[in-house]
Amino acid sequence: MRKDSLEMPQQRAGRAWRSAEGVGQRIQACLQVILAGVEGREAVAGAEMDRLRSDLRMLLQLERLQVAAAEEEKAEQILKYMLRPSIEECLKLWFGKSEQTDQEIGDLFGADVAQAANGQYDHWALAVRDPRLLVALVILLDQFPRNMYRDTPRMYAADERCRALVKRGLRVEMVERLRPLERVFLCLALTHSEALEDQHLCMTEWARVMEALAPDDPLNLFHEIFHRHVAVISRFGRFPHRNKVLGRVSTAEEEDFLANASFRFDLPLLRRADGSFAFAGTVKRRTVRLLDHEYQTLLPDADEAPAGSFEYKYEGPDRIFTRAQEQLRDQGYIRIGDAVPDFEAETSLGPLRFHDFVGKGWCVLFSHPADFTPVCTTEFGATARLSAEWQRRGVKVIGLSVDSAEDHDRWIHDIEDTQHVSVDFPIIADKDRRVAMLFGMLDATNFRHGTALGQTMTVRSVFIISPAKRVELIITYPAYIGRNFDEILRAIDALQLSARHRVATPANWRPGEDTVVLPFISDEEAERMFAAQGGVRKVRSYLRYVRDPSLRTV
Repeated sequence: MRKDSLEMPQQRAGRAWRSAEGVGQRIQACLQVILAGVEGREAVAGAEMDRLRSDLRMLLQLERLQVAAAEEEKAEQILKYMLRPSIEECLKLWFGKSEQTDQEIGDLFGADVAQAANGQYDHWALAVRDPRLLVALVILLDQFPRNMYRDTPRMYAADERCRALVKRGLRVEMVERLRPLERVFLCLALTHSEALEDQHLCMTEWARVMEALAPDDPLNLFHEIFHRHVAVISRFGRFPHRNKVLGRVSTAEEEDFLANASFRFDLPLLRRADGSFAFAGTVKRRTVRLLDHEYQTLLPDADEAPAGSFEYKYEGPDRIFTRAQEQLRDQGYIRIGDAVPDFEAETSLGPLRFHDFVGKGWCVLFSHPADFTPVCTTEFGATARLSAEWQRRGVKVIGLSVDSAEDHDRWIHDIEDTQHVSVDFPIIADKDRRVAMLFGMLDATNFRHGTALGQTMTVRSVFIISPAKRVELIITYPAYIGRNFDEILRAIDALQLSARHRVATPANWRPGEDTVVLPFISDEEAERMFAAQGGVRKVRSYLRYVRDPSLRTV
């Protein structure tokens, strides 16, 4: 998509008609929209009749035929919030599904969502000469409730009302002046419907939108999403994904469908060198059949799919995730005392199996956010500089980051050149985040930059592992704080001392300083155990000092 297609157009010019033209013309224009809402209907009843009465009453209130300046400003705030300066920012907002975004929408627009649901902004949908007001109203009725009331029935409460307004706008062709990015929201309101007629109307409107899209425009991804919704409604007559939220009982066929991962797909968006997205669709269009629906897909086949994974994953209606979200959601959790997981991985020194690497000694596994970064470079220099200290303690060290082995090789040259060391320990190449997810290393607060913008990276985790292949200590630093390697060595000394001599170490302990007796050891037993160290110095019943047992007896 060209950047100029995302720039905000001049909106005010089309509104001059409210004061320049007569009341009669305003009423005529509004009647045209209202009648479009009942066109082709033999009878109108129920909610539709209520809406029709409300719209007709509006014609008797001249002040409601005009959109107040404060409302115009509110509509612009809504559009500015959802239509960001770049498509990359838009997709991050739309598909991010973050609690922070949900809360922000509730704080900024919660009152407006309630007013829109009560029909107080319905006159926005009558502004034929400013269809962007309709888009703002659709966002209030269809999009924001999905953020504010996520995973509750209220997220769907205004869907029917919203669709009626959209279909009416399409009939009077008031949306033709909208940009493709704005028309997406009208199509989304239709594709959220569980009526097949609305799904087909969505595809008809979307076909018009696609005429204005370049082949690499990221908005092309909605082609596959919309077709998949048609396939689901054609087969089941409803979205099985909503059954749990709406308290509906799923059929056996629906249960099988929900458990079938083949319906999910990666949105084929790739980042260019400048950080912008491009739609990486198929070159050779092909017809596919999904459930009972046959259509031409734009997804690349196995031969065309680029190397690496895409950033967004579709799991069903109302469930599109970033790859980062999926990784953060699915990562494991390692605690002190857990058996350390075994795994195979590529490293800067070749492939290895982790338990074989640990062997019968102690091991320090530490992660870092990214290669070619300043803090990490100094940390790896410090680790290499302590080679003799690791060996003296019988400790193997191994690093990890979410970069490739090739990146590690190139970065190691920089480390050795700038830090004046020789890096003789392996660095795990965890580009697919498999090991990081196993240990729960991924950072939920900081993400990568540049061409990898938005991708997960690891925090500065340290796992000290004993010969029993058990996690004995965990230290975690944020990405922007370098580790204290003196403290890591001190912790290893304390762990090894405790393992050999059944003592604990007090605050700020250093080798050679007094230790303390463990609480579960009785006074009598302690005196016997530490007689060679000069016995026990008892300060309180629970606070008993003893000379460092590793020192020679004087």
